[in-house]
Amino acid sequence: MMVAVLGLIAGVWGLHQLPVLPVLLEGPLRVFLPVAGALVALGWVQAARRGSPFTWLPAASLGLLAGVWLALPHATDWSGKVVGPEWSGVEVSVRAQVVSLPEHGERRSRFRVGVSEIEQGSPGLELEGRELWVSTFPARPAIQVGDSLRLDLRLRGVDGPRNPGGFDAAGWFYREGMHGSAVARSVTPLAGVHEGARGRVIMHRLRAAMQARLERAAPDLRHPGLVQALVIGNRQAMTESEWQAFLHTGTNHLMAISGLHVALVAGFAGGIAGWLWSGVAVIRRLRRWLFMGVVGLVAATGYAVLAGFSIPTQRALLMLIALTLAVLSRREGVAWRALALAAAMVLIVHPPSVLAPGFWFSFGAVAVILLLLQGRVGTTGWREGLRIQVVLAIAMLPLSLAWFQLGSWVAPVANLVAVPMVTLLILPLLLVGALLAWGWPAAGGLLLCIADGLLALLVMTLEALAGIPVLVDQRHVPVAASLLGGVAVFLALQPLARRLAPWIAVAAIALVAPLRPELGAGQWRVQVLDVGAGQATIVETRRHALLIDAGPGREGGFSAGDRIVVPALRAGGIRSLDTLMVTHEHAGHAGGVAAVREQIPVGRTLRRTPVSHDNDESCEKGDQWNWDGVRFEVLHPPPGWNDDSSASCVLKVEGADATLLVMGGLDGLGEAVMRRGTAGFAVDLLVAPRTSNPRALQDDWLAQFPPGQVWAATTAEGAGLPDEARKRLELSGIPLYETGRSGALVTSSAQLDRAPATGRPRTRFWHPQKP
Repeated sequence: MMVAVLGLIAGVWGLHQLPVLPVLLEGPLRVFLPVAGALVALGWVQAARRGSPFTWLPAASLGLLAGVWLALPHATDWSGKVVGPEWSGVEVSVRAQVVSLPEHGERRSRFRVGVSEIEQGSPGLELEGRELWVSTFPARPAIQVGDSLRLDLRLRGVDGPRNPGGFDAAGWFYREGMHGSAVARSVTPLAGVHEGARGRVIMHRLRAAMQARLERAAPDLRHPGLVQALVIGNRQAMTESEWQAFLHTGTNHLMAISGLHVALVAGFAGGIAGWLWSGVAVIRRLRRWLFMGVVGLVAATGYAVLAGFSIPTQRALLMLIALTLAVLSRREGVAWRALALAAAMVLIVHPPSVLAPGFWFSFGAVAVILLLLQGRVGTTGWREGLRIQVVLAIAMLPLSLAWFQLGSWVAPVANLVAVPMVTLLILPLLLVGALLAWGWPAAGGLLLCIADGLLALLVMTLEALAGIPVLVDQRHVPVAASLLGGVAVFLALQPLARRLAPWIAVAAIALVAPLRPELGAGQWRVQVLDVGAGQATIVETRRHALLIDAGPGREGGFSAGDRIVVPALRAGGIRSLDTLMVTHEHAGHAGGVAAVREQIPVGRTLRRTPVSHDNDESCEKGDQWNWDGVRFEVLHPPPGWNDDSSASCVLKVEGADATLLVMGGLDGLGEAVMRRGTAGFAVDLLVAPRTSNPRALQDDWLAQFPPGQVWAATTAEGAGLPDEARKRLELSGIPLYETGRSGALVTSSAQLDRAPATGRPRTRFWHPQKP
């Protein structure tokens, strides 16, 4: 069974690595997989009858074919319904129903809708039966789950910025089963309920009612977001500081209703059922273990429904069902059989779960615990618990570094404090308090306040632990290195680990090896990130790093510095910046600076208008410095200019074999001033100014500073470089690469003769091809 399940996982995972889906469900090839599966199954039976030692091979092959056969229809169906990039920006009027718990913020509301009818739209556009992620500005707190609405939408595709270490937006839409996003220009409530999503709507209405009860019973909680996360699985109300405290201490799993929470509820309910069985004669007609198991499963299912039946909760419930069935069967190897059965059930129900980090963390953690406990029957106590926590934290480190760019060495200590506190004190108080809030609000509110006080104490403890910098490792590890690290963990958990020590060391060294080849003296590497309506450029030499601008951002809202720039820096192994240059104070260039400075140490900051930081300096023509044989020189503006786009800082990076010129947001007037005050030179790579001025990159400027190639930071719609400039570059025969088309652009001074690498070198079938 284990081999077949591993084959199933490999089949599902392998299909999701393809850039294009195979067409196996049409024509004569429709029966290929079933026939192949039947032949492999027949070979498996024959091998088992003959006692062949290779029975695992047909079992693995059968699982592999089954995995592909299960995942392919789901992927094909989603791909056929997704809103393509050709429809981005199109306006349409639809009738739809809210099918999720809305997220209401200060500036906007977001919710998931199921579209039932298009009232007005472009010919050829099909949205019926699709689900969209809709945002409204300003927030509309009156919108509730189950509401039927008439929406005037501006459609968006599923793809997002494409950067090293960045968030895969299209992959998230695919995992969540949504087919696109949109911004609502107007919202009109309608009467009536669509039948298609009635069950899901009822579930989310129950969650909304519970949320309202919690807020009425205890309106003055210090950590209402944490309370909602643990009771109804809604983490949207958590503050950033709360989330960072749990994330940096490796305890963020406690804020996602998963196996630990569901098993705890099942255990409590089973214990109460056992007590009732002993005292009620009618119930004693049933077998005690059967009654306790059924009651525990019912309670766990109810909690999963209250948590929104999210994918992690489904996974936890399926694992619990599998474990219960395995225990009831009273067979040997119960734990491993239950783990394999649960993994198979999760992928059968929702194949894209194989892409979720929670899938690998959940099953990986259970597998590590089982490996630790094998052959140690009866070993209990705090020392065994400490051993499990320490080894588990180390074992999960490769996955955490690969997925979250974060490894917490303080996690064993933090989990020893947080896990018992949450599971034995806080969660029971919250669940009992939530139930009492329906009929006895005063008593329920008291229990909720006690739990809130314990949460406050826990958050203070975690913040203190997270404040020890040497115990938090924030960097990105490639997938291959993470896999090798996983191999090292597996070998270390084997009984003969000491004999395998050399191999363990060889596998583990991938976690600390350099992420990319070192640069030589006089060489530089550049990345222009895909930040949308802004610009951010990373320049590296052998031992130094410079960030030029940090993309758009606003206080209390989206920040490219936090979402894009910092992950890209960590993905490149950059833990600190020697210099941060802000070319000018436009929001598209300076908006993300604050977020970068909060998370990445910065040596000095060059900007047009220095603010009240000790390391801020003015950026003016004539500034020069040298790093590792590479010369940096600011060519514009002259002293005394203001801080608008015409005074944008322009930086020349001159290496041993190539010259880079970064223009920031320089417009036509600034270009003219720079042309008159700077002697001409050849530019191997020009990072074009981000501007809408049609006079940008005039022919005489291109003649004075002839570029070998031009990179432009643009949006998916092409904003950021005027069409007039594109035409001039085309007529001059100068190659142009745009982030809006290719994602982030990456190259080095030694590789300018090749096309630049992009932010997503490997695409998957859910990534749309931009027109």
